[in-house]
Amino acid sequence: MSRNEPNDTAAGIPLEAHVAELRRRREAAARLYDGSTYFREECEIFKQYTREKNCYLEHPPEVINRAPDDEGNEHQVWFDETTASFVKATWPDFFGLLVMQRPHEDDQASPIDYLERWQLHNELFGDAIMFLGVLETADGMRLLIRQPAIAGEPATVEQIKDFFTQNGWSCFTAGSEIAFFDPIHLVAISDTHRGNLILMEDGLLAPIDLRVQPLHGVLLEQVQMLCQKAPNTSS
Repeated sequence: MSRNEPNDTAAGIPLEAHVAELRRRREAAARLYDGSTYFREECEIFKQYTREKNCYLEHPPEVINRAPDDEGNEHQVWFDETTASFVKATWPDFFGLLVMQRPHEDDQASPIDYLERWQLHNELFGDAIMFLGVLETADGMRLLIRQPAIAGEPATVEQIKDFFTQNGWSCFTAGSEIAFFDPIHLVAISDTHRGNLILMEDGLLAPIDLRVQPLHGVLLEQVQMLCQKAPNTSS
């Protein structure tokens, strides 16, 4: 499932480097907040970082000047024929949802969570998502990414379940959704509906837009317990 490597990124910095530095800053801030940061603190960390690195787009991709080709709960999407890729822009001040959240925490992902999600997409599934930058609008901050287009058709529910369980992922229920847990990388994913995994001509599946979240502490313990309670969900 390997794809082309990224060749352009926000302010010339690879997505992996953005995420590594944002994680470092989040961990440093967490020590000031009794070991945890929440949505508001992470938004401020992100804004300060992106201003320092000049990640705000003065000249966004021309393709977003026309009506989007598709819209979802998290993005507006445009197909860019010149690069055979999709440009995705988050809705203003909305950066997707978490797979799991701590008690009394909203399920809305922070912009740091959002970029971390796409870096894990690249790392785990061989994708080549690029962070293009931040677009400031009258309605709020939007994050833009570019993702290579994948030819194929939506996978079936059974193919999706087999794809994960046969590769060592454990199945569990997160709220009302079926989710999966990787016990090696300590990562959980959800939003694994048919439109988010493509069956390619070679018979392999390509995840294209999953919620991906690293787990630690109480959330890791919670997911491990949920997996133990649901031993038959992957059969």
